[in-house]
Formats: sequence, structure tokens, C-alpha cells
Amino acid sequence: MKKFTLMLVSLGLCGLLQAETPAFGKVFIGTVDVGKPNQDSQYGLEYQFSQGLTRYQFQPFAGVLRTRASSHYLYTGLSRTSKFTNSDTGLAVHFAFGPGVYFYGDGSDTDLGHWFELRTSAGLLWNFADDTRIGLHFSHLSNASVTEVNPGTELVSFTYELPF
Repeated sequence: MKKFTLMLVSLGLCGLLQAETPAFGKVFIGTVDVGKPNQDSQYGLEYQFSQGLTRYQFQPFAGVLRTRASSHYLYTGLSRTSKFTNSDTGLAVHFAFGPGVYFYGDGSDTDLGHWFELRTSAGLLWNFADDTRIGLHFSHLSNASVTEVNPGTELVSFTYELPF
């Protein structure tokens, strides 16, 4: 747990060092357990720091997700957003990957089998002239076979992002 806390603090400090692109606060809502009979709603908050960490502009982020059945997922990681045009407005693609801590709420959603889970995500964003963005994202949560129980789950989320 100390390593996880140190990673969160390190990513947070990295985000404060440089501001090439704005940081974004993101709210999202959607569905968890997509394609399974026990689908449930999910919602959350995420903060994407402003600094790109490499020449490829991977940006650190941290967030929290909650399902209606009271499962929680606290996560961090790196993301990359690439615009399709040079314009400030228009379509962009967003990819993200990172680890997190999962707390199963004993509800109707899927027990993912372990407290350690990895999240991969891909989505499309629309950038507006005022730098706000809306998006549609597809994500997968899995413990990467850390345990024998690894059902994994898929999520679809609608996002609204505000620059800071």
C-alpha cells in the first residue's frame, strides 16, 4: 500500500511541475458489466494532470469510480489524447492505462476477484472552442490473472471534461 500511495503522490507532483496543456477535471456516468445480465450503472470523477511525461505527451491521471451496487475503484495511470486536426475544436482519440484498488460492494455487479485491478480505456472526445470536452469511452477492468478468479468487466462511459 505504501508503494501505491507513493505512486499517487509522485504523479500528483509531476502534474504540478509543467503546464503545456491544461489539466482537466472529468465527470462520467455509464454502465458497468456491459454485455452481462447483471449490468449496473457507474459514475465517477477523474483528474488529468497538465504535464506530458515524455515526448509522447503521456499525462498522469487519478480518479474514483463507484457503481450503484456500492463497489468502488480508486485508480491512477497515464493517458494520451491525440487530435485528428490541428484545430482547437473537433474530434480526438483518447487512450489510458493504469492500476487501481478495487473494493467489491457485495451487490449485483461482478466481483472482480482481487483488490488489485488494471484499467485500460479508449474513447472518442469532441473538443469545443472553450476547451471543454465531451466523450464516449470503453474500458476494461481486470486483475491480469493475479488470482485464479479473473472475470474482468467492461464499462461504457459518457464524459464531460472541464479545463483547469
